[in-house]
Amino acid sequence: MACDTVELSRQNRKAGATLFAMNKITQTMLYRQSLIQYAKKHGVTKAAIRYKTNRQYIYRWLKRYDGTLQSLADRSHRPHSHPN
Repeated sequence: MACDTVELSRQNRKAGATLFAMNKITQTMLYRQSLIQYAKKHGVTKAAIRYKTNRQYIYRWLKRYDGTLQSLADRSHRPHSHPN
C-alpha cells in the first residue's frame, strides 16, 4: 500500500498533525469506552468509584458518546473565531 506524503506549510503543520491524530484509536478513547460501558451497566456512581473519577466526567462522556470510538476523541481547545 502506497503512502502519500503531503507537504504542509509551517503554519499548518500543527493542524495537519492534529488531523492525522484524529484517525487514531488511543488508549484514552478505549478507557472512556470501558468507563461508559461500565456506567451503563452498573450506574454512574459505581463507575465513578471504580474508575476513581467524578460523576460529572462520566456524564460529559455519556452525553457525547454516540456508539463510535471517534465520538470519544479529544477535541480541539482552540477558541472559535468570530467575524468582526
